[in-house]
Amino acid sequence: MLKQKLIRHMNLQKKITMLLVLSIFIPLTLFGYIFYQSSNQFVADRTEKETNQLLHLVNQNVDRLLNEYEAQLKSIYENENVILQLSQINRQADGGEAQLSADSINRYLRNFLRGKDDLDSIYLFSGEKMFFADFKGSQYYEEQFRNHPHWQQAVKDAGGRAVWIPTYELPVNRYTFEPSHYFSIGMQVKNVADVMQTLGSIYINVKITALDRLADQVRVSPGGTLLIADGEGHVIWHRNSEAYRDSLKEIPFYEELLTGQKPFSTVKMNGQLYQMSYMKSAYNGWYYVSLIPNTDLAEQSKELRQFLIVTIFAFGASFILLALWVSRFITKPIRQMAVAMKQIHKENVDFLLPVASEDEIGLLNAAFNSMRRRINELIHEVRVVSEKEKEAEVRALQAQINPHFVYNSLDTINWMAIERQQHDISSMIAALSDIMRYAIRPGEPSIALEEEMKWAENYAYLQKMRFEDRFDITFHVDPTLLRLKVPRLFLQPYLENSILHGMENIEAGGLISVTVMPDLETGGIRAQLVDNGSGIKEDELQNILLRRTHGIGIYNLDDRLKLEYGSMYGVTMRSEWGKGTVVTIILPRDPIENGSSG
Repeated sequence: MLKQKLIRHMNLQKKITMLLVLSIFIPLTLFGYIFYQSSNQFVADRTEKETNQLLHLVNQNVDRLLNEYEAQLKSIYENENVILQLSQINRQADGGEAQLSADSINRYLRNFLRGKDDLDSIYLFSGEKMFFADFKGSQYYEEQFRNHPHWQQAVKDAGGRAVWIPTYELPVNRYTFEPSHYFSIGMQVKNVADVMQTLGSIYINVKITALDRLADQVRVSPGGTLLIADGEGHVIWHRNSEAYRDSLKEIPFYEELLTGQKPFSTVKMNGQLYQMSYMKSAYNGWYYVSLIPNTDLAEQSKELRQFLIVTIFAFGASFILLALWVSRFITKPIRQMAVAMKQIHKENVDFLLPVASEDEIGLLNAAFNSMRRRINELIHEVRVVSEKEKEAEVRALQAQINPHFVYNSLDTINWMAIERQQHDISSMIAALSDIMRYAIRPGEPSIALEEEMKWAENYAYLQKMRFEDRFDITFHVDPTLLRLKVPRLFLQPYLENSILHGMENIEAGGLISVTVMPDLETGGIRAQLVDNGSGIKEDELQNILLRRTHGIGIYNLDDRLKLEYGSMYGVTMRSEWGKGTVVTIILPRDPIENGSSG
């Protein structure tokens, strides 16, 4: 109650200011809260998307590189000379020819290795024999090979398919000042010409620098980690060479990764949370894994939160100043108007408000000034309006007197013609009187068909007299239709056109037939005018049907019937030049209510 009372006693400027501030700060605060809650998710989603793109790119590039190495390995496998030499060595005992074959294979391998900077060495094992191309000599790799019998087993189990062997470390030797790392591709060698006899196995050792070029420059985040590993937990590539000595199987998240965890999730290592994202290669089953510390994500969110806080304060201060200015701008002219209204209340009608703008306030001030002037003019305007209303009544009375005067005069002339035995003149005057009475009678636009036909007969009689009986008009009406309502004067434009245009060139023998009967298709009324007059030329008929002429009366009835009752009703016209015209009018069946005649 206290708050309501406080608000009630505030002036309009304070109310508007408070309303504007609340309407600004409440949505702004709500937006800030939602933005704050969603900033972390936004950063996580964006990071996930970017990381997946990077992993996909690295995976794509590495797969392309590995495919090249596999193709090179197969080119050795598919060399007929190498297969032939190996076959001969296996068949022959140790001797001069076997040594020549061995020298030929070693020479081929050395030639094959030339110009391939990423390939460190090639080893081909056949039984107890070893062939190789390695500038360091065979002792270093041979030791690694003998210490990893599972390499041979993996190649054997593959049955002729290429097998990627995990990264291994070669200790410091006289050729290198620090440990070097390699990964290998191996495959069984079979004699395709001798029922796929296994001749041995071949291995290509690839320098880890080949993967450095593709992955070392990729940064998923400032503190993030990118690694490549196989399904056994061996690290294939990592930016830190110490990682090659560890097995990822000892880390819980890797087991979860292998069991099909979602591609983007939160994992914990060494007491720190990471956002993990991975992608599995469809080519060789390697895993491309990124680990982004949550501290990196929080750092990105921090920037967004700082931006939000600064934005809220900046906009808030601006909106408060704007609210004060707007409320003052709006309420100042209203206060002026309140003062002016008090002056009017004191009957000081000469007080004027300044109109300084064309907005709603300016229009309101102008309206107030106009109202002040109208107070003085109101009585005068009422008097003028009263005089005009009286004048209109007089004119309306005159408008009624004039047709009745003509009608009464025609009636007097009719009686004079009867007294002087001028029966033709009397008939024409009587017909004209009936036509005028029908035309000036007030009422609805619909009339009984019986009265419409009487008007048509009077109109036809006058036209026959005018044209000196050059044509004849017959009327045939179904008696059951006489009490139905039809539009007033609906026959007039068509009957007039048939007489004035159809019969204008007829000297004698003209015939116009008007037939009104039930329409079986619609259940309404079918009125048909048929004449044997001049007809209408085809181009003129098309202009009429397409409404390119100015015969408004011809179109009005058709438009009205279709609009009020539907497309099944209306007017159709057909004509043949020199033979006549047929006009068909389809009207709805509309009975007279309470027996009135319209």
